[in-house]
Amino acid sequence: MGLKQLIKSLQTSISGESNSEHTSRDRIEELLGEFEKKEKKLNRKLSEEKNSRKRKDLKLKLKIISTQHKKGMARLHELEKNSH
Repeated sequence: MGLKQLIKSLQTSISGESNSEHTSRDRIEELLGEFEKKEKKLNRKLSEEKNSRKRKDLKLKLKIISTQHKKGMARLHELEKNSH
């Protein structure tokens, strides 16, 4: 799944447009796993990349992924807190 699709899916799940809290929580966990895989892949590419322009682009993508991951984690904690 591409970065844009991951972000769109996470935003949909975070906004609560899913059917239920349980489904939303499961989907967010799934997307967070995808973000972690993507982050590892981009970090690997970054360490191998020599071109400064491509390195800058990879760093930006990593920053976006990190921000979205934090938002997803915050929403997940909120859902867990509300379910107790």
